[in-house]
Amino acid sequence: MPTTHPIPPGSEPLQPSFIGLHPELCFAPTWLSRTQRGYTSLTAKEFSGTTCAHRLAVMLLLGPLEGTDMALHRCGNASCHNPFHLYAGGDAENRRDKLLHQGSHPRWGMFGLTRLAGRHHVHMPHPLVLSKEASRLSMNFDNFTPGKCVRSAWLHPTYDGFRQLRATAMSGEVVGAHRKVYTLFNGPLDKYDIVSHACGDPTCLNPFHLFISGRQPCPRDFDVKHDKRFRLSAEGLAMIADFGKGSADIAKELGVHPQTVVSRRANLRRSPNTSW
Repeated sequence: MPTTHPIPPGSEPLQPSFIGLHPELCFAPTWLSRTQRGYTSLTAKEFSGTTCAHRLAVMLLLGPLEGTDMALHRCGNASCHNPFHLYAGGDAENRRDKLLHQGSHPRWGMFGLTRLAGRHHVHMPHPLVLSKEASRLSMNFDNFTPGKCVRSAWLHPTYDGFRQLRATAMSGEVVGAHRKVYTLFNGPLDKYDIVSHACGDPTCLNPFHLFISGRQPCPRDFDVKHDKRFRLSAEGLAMIADFGKGSADIAKELGVHPQTVVSRRANLRRSPNTSW
C-alpha cells in the first residue's frame, strides 16, 4: 500500500473542486495556451519544454507512448484532452479519424456546455461521432469515478513519494504528475502553489482528489532548492560580476540560462553593493 500523507487539520481547498468529465462531452479549458493548429499545451520540465495537453493526458492516465505511438482524439476536437476521448494509435488510425470527422466541427450537437472552473471556463462541446478505433494501450478510462483513486503504475516514482513522467532527480513539488493533472483538469498553477491529495495518497491522479492547500512559505528557499538558475556558487557569482566577459559565454560555462546572467548583472548595475 502507498504511504499516505494526511491533510493537516485546518487545510481547506483554495480552489473549487474539479467540475468532472463526461464520456461524451469534450473537455477544453481556457487556461492552457493553444498552438496554431488548435492543440492546447503545457510545460513539462522532464521534457525541457511544452508538450501537447492531450498527449500528456494519455501518458499520465492511459499508459506510456512508445515508438511511433500517437495520442489521438476520438472526438476530432484538437483542443480536447478528455481521457474518455483519447487513445493511442498510429498514422493509419489518424487518417481514418480525419475522414470520420471531416466537416463535422461546424455541425456539433446542441448539447455542449461551457462550465466555470474558478475564474476560468471549460468548453465541453458534444461531438457528432466518436471514433471506435482500438487503442494500442490496454488501459482505458471506463472505470473512472469521483471516489476512486487513479494510480498510474507505469510512471516513475519521485524520491519524495509522488509520480512523474520521466525519471529525474527533481522532487514531486516540481515535476509531480499530480501537478500536471491538476493543471490539465482543475485550473492553472504557479510554481509556489502546493497541490495536496484529499485522499492522502501521493500517487493518486484523480482530479477530484486534488486541491491547492497553500503556497510555499519561502519562495526564495524553494527557488534555491529547485531552480538551477539560482544555484550559483561564489565563483559563479564572481564571474557574473566581471563585466569583461560576455553573458552568453558565462551562461554556457556555468550551465545556466543566459537571462539569469543578464538579470543578475542588471541588478548589480542598479545596486553595486547588492548582497547576492
